[in-house]
Amino acid sequence: MSDYKSTTQDSIVRQSSLKFVSDYQRAIGCPLTIKEIMGITNVIVDYCQNGWSKELGGRVENIDKFIKEKFPE
Repeated sequence: MSDYKSTTQDSIVRQSSLKFVSDYQRAIGCPLTIKEIMGITNVIVDYCQNGWSKELGGRVENIDKFIKEKFPE
């Protein structure tokens, strides 16, 4: 079991990030799977909690690439 201890602030960040991803997918007409939504949400939560990093930039680029490939304009 993880040593992670959820706090109210963590819960708010996760809920807000999940809502953002849900709204974003609707706005761009990109129906994502639950697994995809949760994965993208985790990247956004990571950014909110830890800030920008080179690794996070790579993860964001991968998400953008995935969405563009899955749902070309």
